Amino acid sequence: MTRNLLPAVVGALMSLNSFAADSYLCVADITTGLSYDKSAKKWKSVDFRSEKKLFITRVKHKSYAWEVKEAGDRFPGATCKSDFNDAGNLFCSGVFDFRFNSKKLRFLYVYPLGYWSDDNSSGVLKEGENTPALAIGKCNPA
Repeated sequence: MTRNLLPAVVGALMSLNSFAADSYLCVADITTGLSYDKSAKKWKSVDFRSEKKLFITRVKHKSYAWEVKEAGDRFPGATCKSDFNDAGNLFCSGVFDFRFNSKKLRFLYVYPLGYWSDDNSSGVLKEGENTPALAIGKCNPA
């Protein structure tokens, strides 16, 4: 009986290991959002090229559990205070908001800046300098 149990336990542990990755590479399938048309002086909906790549990395020795960086960025655009919940969901926020499900390996990315945050009067962020966007895609353990 013990001989039959050992291979089953080892197999179960190996399968759990595949769900416990310390990093993921995520690639957008679809990206859509809003863009400011300077000539018409109004906002319009647009589809963007889906080239966004994001890295989710487990963090040790910090006040948060995970961080999300866009490819090429040195600093995280979002951090995740808590680890994955029982449903496999990870919730992250920062410059952008990020949601990820480790069981389905799908993500949702939201860049909310622009439109509501732009201010022509201050000269800091002119109308249309930021374009709110929403992206969805898939991730793989890296």
